[in-house]
Amino acid sequence: MSDAGTAKLVATRIAAYLAAVPPDAPNPDDLAWIIVHELNQAGLLASSGPRPDAHEKSPGAQQVLALPDRNDGARVIVCAGEFDQRTLQAVQEAGTAAITDPNIRRIILDVSRVTFADSSMLNEMFRLRRNSRLVLIGPLPTSLERVLELTQARALFHVADSIEAALAWGE
Repeated sequence: MSDAGTAKLVATRIAAYLAAVPPDAPNPDDLAWIIVHELNQAGLLASSGPRPDAHEKSPGAQQVLALPDRNDGARVIVCAGEFDQRTLQAVQEAGTAAITDPNIRRIILDVSRVTFADSSMLNEMFRLRRNSRLVLIGPLPTSLERVLELTQARALFHVADSIEAALAWGE
């Protein structure tokens, strides 16, 4: 299978896993490990290693995973957990990597598994939007929806319900 075919298959599998995990799942580590394991099985990572202990991180821990490039100019960044000024660094690093990659024309930010987001996350979304075409995958978490409403910024962000819909937007 070609690299593009493998990436598409992995993206389909990951989308199925994301759809199967309830939004109130108690441990985002489970989701992150499943995604890393799936990428490893496809040969896109060197090793996913042993499954982490479910009690290693607190329930409010955050996970950020930049999925492999899809050869279509899009970078998908999946976020799960709580994001505020203290915990935003991983999102910022993934965003900076996408912005500085000349092959990336669109950033797809999956926020459907975010359990808390404050204005720090909104500022990062503005930075990504300013430097790239940004599409969010929702549904938007209540806290992020509230920040967008309070700042009257909701209309500035397109929210899609899947990776495929995010890729099709604006084409």
